[in-house]
Amino acid sequence: MMTDASKALAAALVLTLCAALAAIAQESRTPAPPLSDVDRAFAAFKAGRHAEALAAARRAADASPTSALALTARASIAEFMGEFDEAKTFYDRVAAMTPDDPGIIYRTASYALRVGEYDRALAQLDRLLALHPQQVRWLFQYAPTRFQAQLLRDHPSLEHIVQIKLDILMEKGDLQQARRMAQAYAIVQPGQDYCGQARTLSVAPNRNREDIFKAFRLATLGQPDAADCIWWYGQWLSDEGYVRLGRLMVIEGARVTGSATNKEGAARYVRIRLGGNRDVPKRAEQLFLIARQRYLRDDDIEGATRLFDECIRLAPGFARPYNYRALMAADLGDREAALAWFQKGLKADADSWRTHRNLGKLLSEMERYPEAEMHLRKTVELFGDDAGGRIALARVLYAEGKYDDFLKEASAAVAILNAKTQIVDVREFLSKFDRWGPGAALPPAPDPNVIVGWNYD
Repeated sequence: MMTDASKALAAALVLTLCAALAAIAQESRTPAPPLSDVDRAFAAFKAGRHAEALAAARRAADASPTSALALTARASIAEFMGEFDEAKTFYDRVAAMTPDDPGIIYRTASYALRVGEYDRALAQLDRLLALHPQQVRWLFQYAPTRFQAQLLRDHPSLEHIVQIKLDILMEKGDLQQARRMAQAYAIVQPGQDYCGQARTLSVAPNRNREDIFKAFRLATLGQPDAADCIWWYGQWLSDEGYVRLGRLMVIEGARVTGSATNKEGAARYVRIRLGGNRDVPKRAEQLFLIARQRYLRDDDIEGATRLFDECIRLAPGFARPYNYRALMAADLGDREAALAWFQKGLKADADSWRTHRNLGKLLSEMERYPEAEMHLRKTVELFGDDAGGRIALARVLYAEGKYDDFLKEASAAVAILNAKTQIVDVREFLSKFDRWGPGAALPPAPDPNVIVGWNYD
């Protein structure tokens, strides 16, 4: 399933292609053939056939190596698909042909940010700023804050510059400078309850995840003491796979909180959910995000496998890609290969809560109950509020005839959820167990939703 973040990126790509198409149409009086490879690439991408779109864009660029439209299409779609070296090659080629094209400069800066080349991104932003009239540049650099909001509205490319620079500062962990910049350009304003707005949005019906990210980002920039909202921002990011910035935000939330319990909880969260202090390069993180989408959204097993393997090569201590390689193997019916990938994941990060959980559940499905018990006990030891993990452990304990332990874990799961509308089948099984004792059938093992910060891997 395509996430809202992926949809936003796809929409941006469509706009880029449309802009490039318009630019090329102005350069030539001869209309493009109605069924050119560029047209096919654009149509396939819009329809969600991303592999087909990339293949058509490659043919177009190979057939017309001096076409800015064809080169831009290939670079943009390659970036979207995680083919980063290819994307860089063709961004560089089109930039050499059109060195002062603001759209290409912006795309190049955005790409550089995506793969963690921050100095290159900043250099491209400086080039983009230099294309503006001198008076606009002077106002942007020196005008008081009260003029900046209107200036950025009148010149959207200036806001793009500000937002990318804010992203760079935040990803580098320089929140103090990021907050000063956000205030200077009126991205955030005094007296606004950004944290309250983010909280309201996060529980609204039909909420949009991209809007939630933006709201918590503003809270982080505009309310430095809003520890809970900064923490929640980190957890939302963690769910989506942005482990680098997620880790920085959780650590920042812990730094400003006055609660010793929260500080301890943050340290545990970073250790068992975000890999502790293990380095995850930005490029590896982005490869993981795209590989997950190519597998789940596009059913592109070959492409996803290649990207996950490259991610593991770049970040061998990052547990999440091992989990997906295991899940892919299990989906293909090779449980032994899945077990091997989970074991590699634990070798990379022995405290990975999700890896213990997934491995324990697979072992349970294979009726290897003693091993499953070991990993599921570790799961609930690491994260005691994991109701689904406790339910899975309870089922294993029941299968082993450890009925007292089963009752303890199943009852704890019910108490954690504390909602009569959830896990009704587990409640009914417990009621029958209390009345008649153990039976031949194993208890149900549903997997209720985990709270924000613990999902999607």
